[in-house]
Amino acid sequence: MKWLTYGLRLLPYIVSAVSSIERFFKSGKGVAKEDAAVATVHGILETVEAGAGRDILDNEKVQHAVRQVMRAVVSLQNVIQDVKRASGKESDEGGA
Repeated sequence: MKWLTYGLRLLPYIVSAVSSIERFFKSGKGVAKEDAAVATVHGILETVEAGAGRDILDNEKVQHAVRQVMRAVVSLQNVIQDVKRASGKESDEGGA
């Protein structure tokens, strides 16, 4: 169960990295943004590991998992935006 604790602790960093990259990385698309977000989370992990004085997580496996979680976060954000847009269009159309 210890891995679950680590995973849940990483989630806010992953969501924050995705949001920051989306906000400030306007010129990039898809993989470039994903790579930037993975690099951000990787830097955070290295800092945590340095502070702990040990290698807590296997970096290659963690980067793969982080990438998968990021894709899920982005997909969810896209669905939420689609629903918001659809709701806005329905209310605009319904009022006319």
